[in-house]
Amino acid sequence: MFDKAQTELARTLWEQCRTAALQAHQSWDMVMKSQKTLMDSMRSVGMPFAMAADQFDKLMQFHSEQYKAALDNMDKISEEYRKLLDQKK
Repeated sequence: MFDKAQTELARTLWEQCRTAALQAHQSWDMVMKSQKTLMDSMRSVGMPFAMAADQFDKLMQFHSEQYKAALDNMDKISEEYRKLLDQKK
């Protein structure tokens, strides 16, 4: 049997996961929107275009993976929270 405190803790964990997913998405979005600025910045310090593009691709991949991990974690916590609520019924 689960008490109100455990249910609230599970809900808080889910809300934190949701916030983390939102922040990861916003970070990824910011990188996408700043592509030209980032590329121009790398090129202005003498980085060849191909290397700058490769670095930008790596940055995009990193943020993509972070966002996917945050969503996966949110899904996992959502499932655990759902099971907890089902047990209360």
